Amino acid sequence: MDEFCSKLNEATPVIDPLRRRSAQRLPPLNAIRTFEAAARHGSFLKAATELHVTPGAVSRLVKSLEEYLDIELFSRSHRAIRLTEEGRSYASAVTDALGQLSVATERLVLNNSQNVLRVCCHPTFAVHWLIPRWAAFQARHPDCQIDLRTTLAPESEDVDAYDFVVCIAYESGETQTDRIASLRVLDVETFPVCSPALIAKYGPIEQPADLLKHQFIHAALRPNDWSRWLASAGFDSIDRLRGPVFESLALAYNAAMSGAGIAIGMRAFVASDLAAGRLVKLFDHVRRSTSGFNLIYSVPRARRFAKIRTFREWVLAERRKDMTVDIAG
Repeated sequence: MDEFCSKLNEATPVIDPLRRRSAQRLPPLNAIRTFEAAARHGSFLKAATELHVTPGAVSRLVKSLEEYLDIELFSRSHRAIRLTEEGRSYASAVTDALGQLSVATERLVLNNSQNVLRVCCHPTFAVHWLIPRWAAFQARHPDCQIDLRTTLAPESEDVDAYDFVVCIAYESGETQTDRIASLRVLDVETFPVCSPALIAKYGPIEQPADLLKHQFIHAALRPNDWSRWLASAGFDSIDRLRGPVFESLALAYNAAMSGAGIAIGMRAFVASDLAAGRLVKLFDHVRRSTSGFNLIYSVPRARRFAKIRTFREWVLAERRKDMTVDIAG
């Protein structure tokens, strides 16, 4: 039996997974692209206009695809075409597949471009920290084209998967491995802020008891900011954190500026509003978190692309600049 199995193994060819994948049955891609356009428009004429070919060419390519599949994808009349049931199902699958191919191609081209920098970060960080400084970066590096995307939950995996060139995400500390680097850009320092009009109307807020006269404004993504600041300031006796909850910090700050109550401001994000007098800092105590906003990037790709190193050095220079200036007001 052992001798038989040995001979069987020798006789059975080992199939490379890549060869097996390439041997899968794929339809003619030009015909697929033409079919997708015709299905989307419901018209050979409109598909021909989009693809810059003749309606006859569209008709022939779709017909060749039907012959290849041995399935009728369109029912045809003298004046119109209509997808068959099989055609609708196939068109849906083709549209999804072409969409994925388009996204993957765009991602590959942009991420491997020497000049395009795909950045992902939190919307509030983009609005209050990155965008106000962007003109200065562009002036120094006019050849660097930015593709900025925002999400409420950027993660280091976005960079690891090469969805983005760099990512700015909320992290507990700095790390650096052979694969991924995570460097602190912005420390999280918080304190209560409100509109000057609120103080003018209801009087100064100087004692813990004064806080209880007002609404506590909350940001949904940072639900513990108030309780943590109160505890760090020694105001543990205050436990009635009543007040509206907003989706983002930016909305919470806008609510505070409108006089709706008191919000917990993040130093870097409310600096311009404090300087302009739209917000007022209450109390001297500032709580500093051990977590903060970090610049995350692929170490191997940073060696390959100067744009990543350029952006990293600029961001870290901005951090050093912030640390030398008291922006609390």
